[in-house]
Amino acid sequence: MNYLADRYAHYIVHRMLRLEEGEKLTVNADEESMEFSHKVAHEAAELTGVAVSLISIENGKVQSADEIEPSYPAREARGNVMLHLASFIPSEFREDEENDAVSLQKHRLLADPIFLDRRISIPWAVAYVPTASWAEYVYGSGATVDQLYIDLASYLGFDDEDEDFDSTRTLERSLAMRCMTLEKMKIKSLHLESPSLELNLYPSSGAAIGTSAVRLDSGRFFYPSLPCEDIIFPLDYRKGDGWFKSTLPFRFFDKSFQSVDVRISDGRITRFESEDAKYVKRFLNIDDKSSALSELILCENLTRCADFPLSFGIPLLDRMRTSEIVFGGVSPEHITLKDENELDSYGLNTSFARLEIPVGSRELCVTALLEDGREELIYEDGLFASEIQ
Repeated sequence: MNYLADRYAHYIVHRMLRLEEGEKLTVNADEESMEFSHKVAHEAAELTGVAVSLISIENGKVQSADEIEPSYPAREARGNVMLHLASFIPSEFREDEENDAVSLQKHRLLADPIFLDRRISIPWAVAYVPTASWAEYVYGSGATVDQLYIDLASYLGFDDEDEDFDSTRTLERSLAMRCMTLEKMKIKSLHLESPSLELNLYPSSGAAIGTSAVRLDSGRFFYPSLPCEDIIFPLDYRKGDGWFKSTLPFRFFDKSFQSVDVRISDGRITRFESEDAKYVKRFLNIDDKSSALSELILCENLTRCADFPLSFGIPLLDRMRTSEIVFGGVSPEHITLKDENELDSYGLNTSFARLEIPVGSRELCVTALLEDGREELIYEDGLFASEIQ
């Protein structure tokens, strides 16, 4: 799979981080990802003309640091970029385990901390490196890394040498325009309907409709993760009612759940039927807001990765398969408030935990009730309405 590994490194450098000449990249990786990190570092150094810092980290501590030089005289650095090459962390559910940050991070259930005075100032990204443990989570015992590389290449599109580099710029502009159009509509509430759900949700006025793509104040944009197809509606956790059934497998603690049936009232889960009640009980009792709504993520159902039948076990990857309902902590990057003391008064969920559940389908329709009393169909049969394109 050397060819696909090379293509993946190219994809991270050129399409995810969109590295530019003169930018200084620092890569953090563990021992399991070190071989692949050298591919990324060499690709980046040749593009930018600046030495790449390669930091080896184990158990949160720096083990070594190396500089990967370009093959030609180095340029002067003019900006910093960060990349974390992560390994999939196998986890095991234990009923006596504490719900601390280490445990939740291991299970991919830890929400991002909210620090409103620390806004993103440099490009950064997280990319997951195919490993044997990750392959076995996705496919079962005995699965190979080769199999994972093949599926990831198809899902992400990094095997397509004809893919236009500027397509990432077109995508970012399209997503930004879609967010602007939705914001201008001044949406008061959302009604979702399909054969697998009926929900009434309420956007929070303390956060903006956004997407995973990031544009800095300087105008520089990048993708903290790819693929990027999502439109994110931060919700008021104090409101919302209805029911839904999950439509795709998703990671919940240490295993892939195939189906859940959820009821919501006043923004909180009132019933959660699943294949294992002890997982549900653990999550709902993490803190006083883990059972409350935080976001609606809409993804169209005609994308490259739509309806992928398996769970990769990485929320940032899995969320691009279809639309999702999110419980627990809200995404900090979309909050527009300046004072953290105002978060609760705007209904923004500050839970320690976060769970994303896929609910989308080709039959999903979303109607927006606007502040002026009009109703607008913004999403129909799994696609955004033409006015939102």
